Amino acid sequence: MPRQITVVSCNFELNGNGNYDIWLATHQRLAKLRPTILCRQETFGYTPTGRGATLFAESKRILRLAGELGPKRHATALYYDPEVFEQLTLWDTEWPGWLLHPTAMTLRVRGTDDIDVVAASAHLSYNSPTKRRGEAEDLTRLADRVETYQGPHGVIKRKLPVLAIGMDRNSYVSPDRLVPGELPIPTLDEIKDPQHRAHRSYEIAPGQRVMDSEPDRILLTAHLEDTARYAALKPNGPGLAAVAPTVPASDTHGPAHRVDHIHATNFLLPAVVHTEVIEMKGKSDHDTVVTVFDLDVVIEICRNQTPLAA
Repeated sequence: MPRQITVVSCNFELNGNGNYDIWLATHQRLAKLRPTILCRQETFGYTPTGRGATLFAESKRILRLAGELGPKRHATALYYDPEVFEQLTLWDTEWPGWLLHPTAMTLRVRGTDDIDVVAASAHLSYNSPTKRRGEAEDLTRLADRVETYQGPHGVIKRKLPVLAIGMDRNSYVSPDRLVPGELPIPTLDEIKDPQHRAHRSYEIAPGQRVMDSEPDRILLTAHLEDTARYAALKPNGPGLAAVAPTVPASDTHGPAHRVDHIHATNFLLPAVVHTEVIEMKGKSDHDTVVTVFDLDVVIEICRNQTPLAA
């Protein structure tokens, strides 16, 4: 049976908002998914010390994972299976302009001395298309780390591939990138709440607004591909189930749509085995996204990666 990496991205609403029973049930649900990497958003209440640290430690115990919190408000966290990965670096992501800073790591596949990947959890701005654009641009830094290795014929340099950025993008898929049959992005008229209309669109001319898909296009420009789209288009893949909505229809937000994503460096996409959306009704306002990679294919791709020119 192929060795697999299961990446899970979960925006758990307000981390249970102080309701321990919901918090526990959600973490037990996540543990059943057996994540190798878990990207969590809205980890409010977790702290490096005190009661919040105790709760964070309990989350790691339930999930059977190691993990780290993001800086400042600790609104994101990133977990990983220490039997599969060794943490090499916790990135400094205290980047200006972020309210909810991401958590990012460089991870090395256990049993290797040169298979390193980047993983991250991010939560883009809820209310500002302008901030989301800058935040997406910041996330492209994760795909721009160059490391040096000892190759068979001397020292080589290569960029670290991004295995996964799991995030709540709070914005839409670019309309020209929708999978055939995927639900269309909402129109401005379908969003009845005036504040949310401002949150999810931007003006291109006086009185003319378009729906915000800038983060999607920025990430794609940096070769950070949406794994769900790739899986949906794969022959004998999960089809439209991979690109199911992650938030339901509502009076304020309009029709059901997909705002939660896992992105990976595009040359790792052949390692994608499966993507699905896990319903979290009764636990969170967002459903959870899961992408499974073939670990041995990831290793093979990384080993065959073309080195950078010296």
